[in-house]
Amino acid sequence: MHDSSATNVGQQQPIPFTLAYYARETPAKQAMADSRRKYSFKEFHLLTNRIANVLAGIGIGRGDRVAVLMHNRVEGFAIAFAVGKLKASVVPIGYRLKSKEIEYIINNSQSAALVMGAEFNDVIEPALGNFERVTPDRILVCGGTLPWAEQLEERIESASDVDPETDPEESSSAINYTSGTTGLPKGAYRGNKPRDLQLIMGLVSNFRITSYDYHVVTCPLYHTAPPVFAGLHTILGASVYIMEKFDPEHFLKVIESEKITSTFMVPTMLNMVVNLPADVKKKYDVGSMRTIVVGGAPFHISTKRGVVELFGNDCLFEFYGSTELGINTVLRPEEQLRRPGSCGKPLDGNELVLLDENRNPVKPGEVGELFAKNSMLVDGYYRNKKATDESFHNGFMSVGDMAFMDEEGYYYIVDRKKDMVISGGVNIYPAEIEIVLNHHPKIFDSAVIGIPDEQWGESLKAFIMLKADCEATAEEIADYCKQNMAPFKKPKSIEFVRELPRNPSGKVLKKVLREKYWTDGKAVH
Repeated sequence: MHDSSATNVGQQQPIPFTLAYYARETPAKQAMADSRRKYSFKEFHLLTNRIANVLAGIGIGRGDRVAVLMHNRVEGFAIAFAVGKLKASVVPIGYRLKSKEIEYIINNSQSAALVMGAEFNDVIEPALGNFERVTPDRILVCGGTLPWAEQLEERIESASDVDPETDPEESSSAINYTSGTTGLPKGAYRGNKPRDLQLIMGLVSNFRITSYDYHVVTCPLYHTAPPVFAGLHTILGASVYIMEKFDPEHFLKVIESEKITSTFMVPTMLNMVVNLPADVKKKYDVGSMRTIVVGGAPFHISTKRGVVELFGNDCLFEFYGSTELGINTVLRPEEQLRRPGSCGKPLDGNELVLLDENRNPVKPGEVGELFAKNSMLVDGYYRNKKATDESFHNGFMSVGDMAFMDEEGYYYIVDRKKDMVISGGVNIYPAEIEIVLNHHPKIFDSAVIGIPDEQWGESLKAFIMLKADCEATAEEIADYCKQNMAPFKKPKSIEFVRELPRNPSGKVLKKVLREKYWTDGKAVH
């Protein structure tokens, strides 16, 4: 009955403005929690109202943008709802960025205010005089105090809890900045467009989200997918727990103590979980978990097997998508081990095409650049016409992923277009090599790049991260490659590393690995 009510509410007013409904109908039910405290739906609704009124008090209104630089916490998630009630929009900022990068995002997005964690003083203070629209009186600090900014928690205490929402039929725009793996971050911009209720409910159905779920947020909330999946649970009246920072054993502990039923994770996190010592994994009861959604990076079959062994064979969902394209495909639990490497079939409402370098369709089984069209597409990259024009083709958009489709309509992501290596005139996709390497019982993770080679143009170099307490030699790995992959795919050089450089979502930063060998696309001599 509750699920039906949630759907009806969604039909009466646009997603995500349903907090007032749950504050009335299920006021005592838990809505949000982190390690500090739990909030009922009534408390969370009033919290978002107070934050909205605080922001309105510093001049934020319709069409304005509020930059948010904060580690995971309930207040950070509440800000998105609060800003939406003012018909403004949030600009999330990655918390590993440097001062100049943050300054660029705030100015490029034309943000009018900044809400930040006090711990980011060292990266914000040097940029204070360079913000175009954000003045010190429009900066609010959370989780501490700074002498030059007002404290958010203090302002919340004295703020009105009256709902400021106006014009519920109107949605607000959004800008999410890409991770900047190929240069300056690009602002993926969605304008004020009506939300597609059919598509939203399609996601709810495909990923088995119900009002009875208890969802745990494991990834940084400044990325796109974590707040999307947390938001889908909230609009159905389900409960959400926010982990401030991911730790694999603590994740299992939270599942047991909170009786968690669902989560979204990136493959790197699950790899850390399944590689915990057996005695550690046995300590925790994870039987409540029924839905694990995975996306954001290649998901290797060895990790999948470990997840199925730990959580069961009916909980694992994988999707392909991106900040710009939304969620495009899904691979369901029953297909996970039968179709290794596939990211599934298109979700309803998606049109996918694979095009060659001349923008002509490729045949099934052939690799092409993946383009998508759906109602979730961004309008383009904010104030970046060149990047926008390069990404769109006949109403379809690409983020540069190469893929092929088999005869049954299943898609397989081969690699990023920019990561492709051309050696001796042959196109080589490093992700295929990494899949083979990661099957090695001693390898925790790997990354393969092309480095300058006078004879072949580029040759392959593998960076190997071994599992804890494992040892291996370059010769051992080279022999393994010789036995398990075509000669032209075998790395010419192998380097063992303790860690691979990653962004907070777990993606390996190959541009960091390339810096030693390439500058502006030219070989470093």
